[in-house]
Amino acid sequence: RSFVWLTSGLQFIGFLLTKREVSSDHHNFIHFNFATPSSSLRELLSHPSHSKINSATMLKILSSSARDASRSNGVAQRIVGGASATSIFRSLGSSSSSSSPNENRLLVVGSGVAGSAAALIAAETHQIPVTMIYAGNVATDCNSYWAQGGIIYRNYDPQSGDSADLLAQDIHRAGAGLCDSNAVQKLSEEGPDRVRQLLLDATERFAQVPFDRTSDGELSLCLEASHAAPRILHKADHTGRVITQHITQAAARHPLIQQIPRTVVTDLIVEDDHCIGVETLDRTTGRTCQEFGGHGTVLASGGLAGIYEHSTNPAGFNALGSSVALAARQQVVCRDLEYVQFHPTALCIPNESRFLLTEALRGEGAVLRDASGRAFAHDYHKDGELAPRDVVARAVFEESQKDSTQHNAFLDITHRDADWLRARFPSIQEHLVARGLDLANDRLPVIPAAHYTCGGIATDLQGRTSLKGLYAAGEAARTGVHGGNRLASTSLLEGLVFGASVADFVGSEQGQDIRSQTAARIFSQMPPIGNSRTRNPASLEPLHIQNASDRAMKLLQELRRNMWDYVGVVRTPRGLETAMEELEDIRAEAEHIHATCPTLETAAVRDATCAGCVVASAANANQTSAGAHCIAPDSEVDSDEEEDAVAAAR
Repeated sequence: RSFVWLTSGLQFIGFLLTKREVSSDHHNFIHFNFATPSSSLRELLSHPSHSKINSATMLKILSSSARDASRSNGVAQRIVGGASATSIFRSLGSSSSSSSPNENRLLVVGSGVAGSAAALIAAETHQIPVTMIYAGNVATDCNSYWAQGGIIYRNYDPQSGDSADLLAQDIHRAGAGLCDSNAVQKLSEEGPDRVRQLLLDATERFAQVPFDRTSDGELSLCLEASHAAPRILHKADHTGRVITQHITQAAARHPLIQQIPRTVVTDLIVEDDHCIGVETLDRTTGRTCQEFGGHGTVLASGGLAGIYEHSTNPAGFNALGSSVALAARQQVVCRDLEYVQFHPTALCIPNESRFLLTEALRGEGAVLRDASGRAFAHDYHKDGELAPRDVVARAVFEESQKDSTQHNAFLDITHRDADWLRARFPSIQEHLVARGLDLANDRLPVIPAAHYTCGGIATDLQGRTSLKGLYAAGEAARTGVHGGNRLASTSLLEGLVFGASVADFVGSEQGQDIRSQTAARIFSQMPPIGNSRTRNPASLEPLHIQNASDRAMKLLQELRRNMWDYVGVVRTPRGLETAMEELEDIRAEAEHIHATCPTLETAAVRDATCAGCVVASAANANQTSAGAHCIAPDSEVDSDEEEDAVAAAR
């Protein structure tokens, strides 16, 4: 009887595969006509004689026989990493459904270094099918791409004195004593091996990044602020770009990894205290969909510094706190969100977005000067320009307030050789030349700008969150590495190390136990046959959609202004209370707009306002200044001075 059951099932799968029509769609959908489903299969499904084969075993047998995806009555079901037999059973006689049940895959939200590392280790090392979901048109449309400086490695020259312990000391010093020792030790010890495995791989399983090398062919290592030794791998001044290009290419060519672009994750799907998948919104069609992942869901879509009026993050919808917002709406524990790092040196040109001037410039000798030419960094810290970022950021901020008639903070590296500068920092030089400036000839006007989220979704060393089946990595996560202030060039390394650790846990025996629990909850969540959860905004009036999107963008401007004015470089108790009141009103309206008209814009602003509220709340709850979180008593900050500083920054 078991043989008959198995044979009939496989014959049915074979019939389906012979009838498929592969579309030109990116997701390679398979189309089926279920008008006359197999009666023999239906009989077997209901017949008591097959009871000796349990359903889970049969699902695995059938899953291994099909790939890509299926459509019932011409409506797509996306099934990645092996078609789920459950979805085939549900398709019999069904109408449209947007659900994509698959108990045998890992969902990764985000395409940057952390997400790609998690996907590659899961697929290559543990043979786990992976679905990567990201909002951009291409995988390189992520914040990792914009990292200028480099990634921490290890200086193996004995004269450098570099070691895992020395790096750990540097991280703790920069983090204002708030770092988690175990997380710092993990990063310091595992970092070099993960760099070699994922970025210096000659086997083409992972990435082989063409970092800069010395004249004798050795990897070139540079010094950055607060590092005790030159240990930073780099590629000119666009290291993030070249790393992201190569690691996303490695993910794209892996047969067990499928990428779903142009798709915004709007909510987590939680069943019985387990995260079993995500709700998504297709940017192109406006359709909503459910994606399920039995191996879990990894949030790795970056940080939230883009919720500030002045930010080094790129324009658009990156860095609006999507991962933190997804977690916060499900009461997943987040920590240290008050520690938003402000980069000290963003190019300050009126009416333009702030442009990052990398830490490496100061590592190569750039000096901070006021309008008179006086070097001021040593007035604030004995290490001057190489002090921790929070110290340098406040120094630049304070100097900028001293003269309301002109800009009063500049970065000067004109003493270095012009040809060397232009070769070492070509992207920055190109940006400057387009604005009539030159690294070799001009002092560059600078101002602090929101740069990086030190806190985030609280995780352990394996990336596990407080919600079973949910993991986080990269800037979205609070691993404990950064404490109150991030050390330069730790971000890309943290993404590699902890993204890979998530995948190793998911592939472990304990991870497999969680997968079994999650899979059971996925099957219990399946909607009834014929129930469609797709919503097409085309049914709404175009004017309504446009008005909702326009209003959402205005709310985003209000949010950013409030965050900059009241939750910025220096905060006050009164300012934080004002922020919390105003941000809550903005958040409530953003929620309402998205509920009535889900679009890319309304989804992004809904997340951004949620992130803003939790950051302001965290800042208000912590009255102790440390690291990037600076609280000044209301009486010490004159309102006129605040207004002058804000006006100068704008």
